[in-house]
Amino acid sequence: MTYRGIMTYKRFLLFFALLLISSLSASAQRKSGQAPADKGGKQRVVVLGAASPNASWTVNVTTASLEDALSQSGRYEVITSAQRDKLLSEQGFNNSDLVDPKQATRVGKLLSARIIIIGNALDVTAEKSTVPRSSAISRGLGKIGVSGGEELASDVKAKVQIQMLDAETGVVKLSRSYEEKVSKNSVGKQRSDYDTLREGYRIAMQKIAGQFSQEVGLAAPTEGLVVLVRGGRVAIDLGSEQSIQAGQEFEIYSQDEPIRNAAGEVLSYVTTKYARLRIANVEPKLSWATVVETYDENGNRDPQPRFDRIKVNYAVKQVGAAEPPRRKN
Repeated sequence: MTYRGIMTYKRFLLFFALLLISSLSASAQRKSGQAPADKGGKQRVVVLGAASPNASWTVNVTTASLEDALSQSGRYEVITSAQRDKLLSEQGFNNSDLVDPKQATRVGKLLSARIIIIGNALDVTAEKSTVPRSSAISRGLGKIGVSGGEELASDVKAKVQIQMLDAETGVVKLSRSYEEKVSKNSVGKQRSDYDTLREGYRIAMQKIAGQFSQEVGLAAPTEGLVVLVRGGRVAIDLGSEQSIQAGQEFEIYSQDEPIRNAAGEVLSYVTTKYARLRIANVEPKLSWATVVETYDENGNRDPQPRFDRIKVNYAVKQVGAAEPPRRKN
């Protein structure tokens, strides 16, 4: 064998050894219950807008409303539209590709997103009617300095479907349909039909986005890491900045080998749980929890909690909401 051939062979052996070590390390990490590298902190979310052909103008409003609502919840790292478009255009994606379910997982992986939100405006309509100005005034709709005549009233109705997809598997985790009606009144005909429809949809979409943001919190549980175990208490790297509250419950777990279908598509993972926690005290960047119960390797509850089952860097995810405060007699 020539010197060049020997060097090539050595490089191949080195690469293979590094790959084997990396694989064994990842396997050991899963079996020990430690979290993969992307656990902890806020979940990365990308929002994609869609619409029926006659409502294409709604896409930007839908996207912006959902981004705002998710950002304000404090639980997610939302990829802005500008970031999304720049990264995806570099990969040759166009607008029609973004909401194609077959492309959803590709989009999520390219953006390092854990969750994909698709908002689809199915229908937006406006129904007009005229009312006597005296009636409008009696209903609190009058305008100072304007009297007599009639006022034009427009009721904007919006139908929107919003879905949440797992960015890795493409599986729909949550799907909701909403109908919202907004009464938008204007004096005479100063506002165009298009402006009235657009403003009404903007208001409707803000309400819808707020409702969905609350629901998605249950379908996409908050995830983090164990950062300290001491004296029967456990600290996790989630705090008030991620909207954590006392009384919420978390599960310590690991995801092991993937479960695939005949086509090789990842459907889910074999999950092993180690303990259940209840949040007691919340700080801005971390929370302290008490151990409710622990489990053996078969998932059976231990007669008494075993704190040795819980290690730093184990993954945690929310499994229960905060208990409502008790009413005082």
